[in-house]
Amino acid sequence: MMSPAAEGVIRRLDATRQRWWFYTLLTSCVMGASASLSVFLLFMLADALFQFSRVVLAGAFLIWLAFTLAILVWIVRRVIRGQRSLEATARRIEAEFPELQSALINLLQLLNDPRQANPAFCLAAVNHAAAQAARIRFEEAAEKQSRWDRFRFAMHTSRDLLEWSGILVTLILISVLFGMLLPNWSSAASRLMQPWQFVPSVGRVKILSVEPGNTEVLIGSSVTVTARVELPEKKTYDAYLFVAEEGKPEERFPMTPSKDLSEYTFTVPTVLKPVKYRVEIGDSQSAIYRLGVTQIPAITEVEVTLDYPAYLGRPSETFRQRVPDLRGPQYSEATLKIFASAPISAGEVVLDGKPIVGNVASDGRTFTVKIPLIRDGQFVVRLKNQAGQVDPNPRVNRVTVIPDQPPTVEIVKPARQFTAALGDRIPVKIRIADDYGVGRARLEMKIVQENAPAGDSASDTEANREQNGYSGAGGSADNPEQTAVRLNEWDSPNSPFLDYELVLDPARFSPGQKVALRAIAWDKRNFAKYGLDLRPQQATSAWHFVEIISPDAKVAAETKELENLRAAIFRILEEQIRAKTELVTLRDAAKQNPAVLETGLRNVRGRQVHIQGATNDVVAGIKDTDSEDRRTIKRILNSLAVNEMLQAVQQCDRLARLADKATFGEESQELLQIQDRIIETLRKILDVARRAQTELLAEAQKRPGGDLPDDVKKKLEEIQSKLQEFLEQQKKIIEASEELAKTPVEDFTEKEEQKLKELAALEDDWSRFMKEAHSDLSKLPEQDFANSSLCQELNEIQTELKMAEDALLKRSVDIAVPLEQLGYEMAKELTSNLEKWLPDTPDRERWSQEESLSDKDKEAPMADLPGQLEDLIGELMEQEEDLFDEMEDVSSSAADSLDKGAGWDAADGPISNMSAKGVTGNRLPNTSEIGGRSGEGRSGKSSGEFVSDEAVGKGGRKTPSRLTPDPYMKGQIKDFSKDPTGGATGGGKESGQGGQGLEGPTPPPHGPRELQRLAGKQAELRNKAESISAQMQILNYHHTDMEQLIELMREIERDLQAGRYQNALRKREVVLQGLQRQKEYVGGEFKVKEDTTVNIPKDIQKEILGSVQEPAPPGWEDIVRGYYRQLISGGKSNP
Repeated sequence: MMSPAAEGVIRRLDATRQRWWFYTLLTSCVMGASASLSVFLLFMLADALFQFSRVVLAGAFLIWLAFTLAILVWIVRRVIRGQRSLEATARRIEAEFPELQSALINLLQLLNDPRQANPAFCLAAVNHAAAQAARIRFEEAAEKQSRWDRFRFAMHTSRDLLEWSGILVTLILISVLFGMLLPNWSSAASRLMQPWQFVPSVGRVKILSVEPGNTEVLIGSSVTVTARVELPEKKTYDAYLFVAEEGKPEERFPMTPSKDLSEYTFTVPTVLKPVKYRVEIGDSQSAIYRLGVTQIPAITEVEVTLDYPAYLGRPSETFRQRVPDLRGPQYSEATLKIFASAPISAGEVVLDGKPIVGNVASDGRTFTVKIPLIRDGQFVVRLKNQAGQVDPNPRVNRVTVIPDQPPTVEIVKPARQFTAALGDRIPVKIRIADDYGVGRARLEMKIVQENAPAGDSASDTEANREQNGYSGAGGSADNPEQTAVRLNEWDSPNSPFLDYELVLDPARFSPGQKVALRAIAWDKRNFAKYGLDLRPQQATSAWHFVEIISPDAKVAAETKELENLRAAIFRILEEQIRAKTELVTLRDAAKQNPAVLETGLRNVRGRQVHIQGATNDVVAGIKDTDSEDRRTIKRILNSLAVNEMLQAVQQCDRLARLADKATFGEESQELLQIQDRIIETLRKILDVARRAQTELLAEAQKRPGGDLPDDVKKKLEEIQSKLQEFLEQQKKIIEASEELAKTPVEDFTEKEEQKLKELAALEDDWSRFMKEAHSDLSKLPEQDFANSSLCQELNEIQTELKMAEDALLKRSVDIAVPLEQLGYEMAKELTSNLEKWLPDTPDRERWSQEESLSDKDKEAPMADLPGQLEDLIGELMEQEEDLFDEMEDVSSSAADSLDKGAGWDAADGPISNMSAKGVTGNRLPNTSEIGGRSGEGRSGKSSGEFVSDEAVGKGGRKTPSRLTPDPYMKGQIKDFSKDPTGGATGGGKESGQGGQGLEGPTPPPHGPRELQRLAGKQAELRNKAESISAQMQILNYHHTDMEQLIELMREIERDLQAGRYQNALRKREVVLQGLQRQKEYVGGEFKVKEDTTVNIPKDIQKEILGSVQEPAPPGWEDIVRGYYRQLISGGKSNP
């Protein structure tokens, strides 16, 4: 059993342990409360000073809450750890009282030892330890510790509790003091404790009230927010209105103070959705208020059904649109089916101040009303909601009526003043138009006597009118209704053009009269409703006058006009030829004296300017009412003047600016080509004019010849009879010639030769007859039928008959040329040219030239070549397959440079020539070998030098392919030939490239330097284009297309480097077209077309008008309406 002394020690130890745990629990709680309160007060102070947002408040609240929870956890753990056992309490006391040594722990161990092998000893030890502990006060062990050690070992005493309680009380007092110093201190606590909802901060400024508070307003209306305040000082505080829609951040708007600073206001212009708002003035905030919206029925869509007047013949049309604006033909009826955005109870339409009541459908959202389209006007639609509210400012809608315009009628052909010959058929073309279709059209005519006064023509007798073939034919333009007669009438015409042919019958008309024509048209209007009675509208064209003249006078006038036109064109052609001749002469002279270039070019340019001006004058003199041939000539001349002739002037300017005068010869080649094109075109135009004049005269010959003299008439009848006989004889001669052609001339029998002589004699007889007929006709007095074309044709027949006679008797001849008779000239200088005329006989001679015995005679000096090669191309008289044996010449290797005596005929023969002075004749070349120097001629076996600078392809003989060891020569040929013939090859000069060439070794390919040169040139063009594109960008031009062209230039550059020339050529055309478009764009070369059509299609209207037809956004009607009022009034406010 336990001794009484030990039991007392145990009770004292347990009491000390309980006291320490209790004070540790209380002290820890006070410490945690103080720490949590201090953090909370710190956050309150920061919010009171800076008014944190709700996000910051939420963060601060979370930090404080986490800190507080951590403190609670710490307190719980500390309390649990502070529950010591008796042994732990004994060790803590023995550590503070060393004199006890281990008495207390030994006491506890001996008492708890269940074995106690020596009870007496244990009792004695217990009593000894109890006696030692009796002298010690256990509670003093904690007081001997420092505050930190007591905190560490959880040995708090009442003093610790008192100290921390003082700290907590101090914090509370500080909070009370801040509450007195900071007006918004209390609201800061609420804001910090409720960060998930808005708690207004209440500062020194007292917000007494906020109007309108929580309320509802009409959608789209404006709201004025007014805050009444009580200020601590009479000064202006920063005041803001914060507005936020659902799910969107707040927007801040400054508020305006009143004069006495008792109110702050701000007007929200439009409220379209429910919003929340609050006021913040100085350091105070108001509560959050809500603004709801109510909706007045608005028009969301309109279905319009147009019922057109019956005379239009159009079915009803139904379509939908956003606004109820109406546009349609006059006298139509529009049925509006209006769809509302909210339920409606009633509605009406006010048209020009007059109400029109409609019907509300059962669904409560559809309103139907009918509006007649009588005239332009305005109307408004008033829709009431269930509360009877209407839009105070409804949209003003327009009624646009498309009036039924009168028809239009015009006589397109003939012109207002026209001249026609008696017997002509005059085509009359009438153009009619109406917006809803023409119902009826009429063509009327009257005859005006040229010699009678205007007032007297109306008093023609009935006999005179019957003689003209028309009832009421006489009259004047001043009184057309009394004298006009109906020629034709069309009912409901479907085409905009009406055609009629007016025949000037000699039985009804006579020269000197004037025929007046006019057209009348009526539309289909027929309307009787709404108190109206409307009938078709009428339109009348102007009078067109046709003056009747005699056929002779007409032909004479037209012939004179064509003759004058041909003379004018011929003068232009002569001037152009002189300009070209002067340029060629200038090129030759400039080689010797470059100083003459300036004066010569000025003269050439002056000629070209004069040529262009003269051409423009001729174009201006040709009227649009002239004949088709003259209008064709006008188009060609106009194109020539604005293209080639203008280019010729520009080329003259370019040549005048040449820096290197030595290159004038090469640079002027382009101008020569342009002049050649002008000359060729002018010659073609002259040919067109000649044909037109010939056709006109031929037409004149078709008229009756009753007025011819008897001798002339008899002579013509005899010629006609002989010509018929001539045709029969020629058929027989052709048949006999075809039979004889089957046998060579050398093999003819005596019978065949006799027959050939008979045919020749017959042709000779007819030749003499044609000559006599030509002479007789040319000696006749000048009559309309005796024209130069007839005489010329007879003369041509005579000439061809003479040639046919010679050809029938022509035999094949073999001409032997001995070596001694060659007669070489070995010319050193060329002084003459071959004559420019063609052989008039078939090629029946065969030349056989003897071969030279030495090589000395085969060489000839190479004379200086002429500056320009002239070729005369004639048509082949025989085909390639005919008479091969007769035309073959046996050649030799002789060569010469002929000059004197070698130019008097385009002769045949095998001699080679190095003078390059030949002509291209109309005979096929021989198959023998010919050498020399020449320009382009017929293709055949030849060797030598091609000295011309261009080739066009003149035909010739197909020669076999072979190879020759001739070297390549310097120079390039401009090859325009498209003849795909083969032939001998070897050496030569570089020409064009094509799909098919000659067989044999090819010339050396273009080197890398040449290819790089082309690519480099393309790169220079691209760099220039990039510079232009940059300037376009700086000047704010559209340059996207230019960039695409630059990219295409890069592709061309790559193609040139890779040798893909076909691709480069194709892309070049695209680039040129694109650059032309860019030039037109930059230069502003656009034409604006104004469409004045009244009834424009709806899709085009929508495209043009854009958003003009769109309604203003809900709530913005007043603002938009005021804006346009300001525009109309010129910026002045309306009273």
